[in-house]
Amino acid sequence: GYADVNNSSGQDLSESDGRKQDGKNDGKDDDQMLLWTADILRRLHERYYSTSASVEKSVPDLLRSMRRETLRRHPSAKVVMSGLIPIHKQNKQSNIRPPIVRYAEELGAEVLSDVAQGVTHVVAARDGSSKIHRARKEYPGCYIVHAAWLMECYWSITRRDEKSHHMGPLPKQPTQPLPVPPSATAKKDVLLLESDDEESDVDEMDDDFDAELERDMMGL
Repeated sequence: GYADVNNSSGQDLSESDGRKQDGKNDGKDDDQMLLWTADILRRLHERYYSTSASVEKSVPDLLRSMRRETLRRHPSAKVVMSGLIPIHKQNKQSNIRPPIVRYAEELGAEVLSDVAQGVTHVVAARDGSSKIHRARKEYPGCYIVHAAWLMECYWSITRRDEKSHHMGPLPKQPTQPLPVPPSATAKKDVLLLESDDEESDVDEMDDDFDAELERDMMGL
């Protein structure tokens, strides 16, 4: 599985289907990663040699550009985190973003501090939080997904189907926000996190995810 987002007890929050981590699915997961890597390398090769990529010739730059387009392209994603932010990192201005927030932003998503107009996804550790209840009541077109959905988007650099990671019934008419203008991707010194009654249960994660992804792809 994708154990990048864990709680303090060691449960893999990405195991959305409740499978036991007994090693039975390791081969399947490895095969999936190989398929994703092959697809990324194919797209990377095409972009590297395309005339439109003349100003983005380094592999890391191209990877970052490809990743930013994942959740930024229409319909652009506006996500809210539920139960995934350590309590001590909430309501504090910091130059270091919580990893789960950074993953979402690097995918091109806009991270909202709370459920609000235009929200497309609540990325949650578990069902039943106050944010999830409000999203279902006030914005029935919002997806309620496990963290594994976001991690699969990150590792595959594609927008993954929410169905296999969804909690509860799928929305009949998903929220369709307006396209995000280029200026919206600029960094803003704003408060992204808001404390609520949800208990955070995430361990600290390594902050050098880009380098790890590039090493995996290049076989270093």
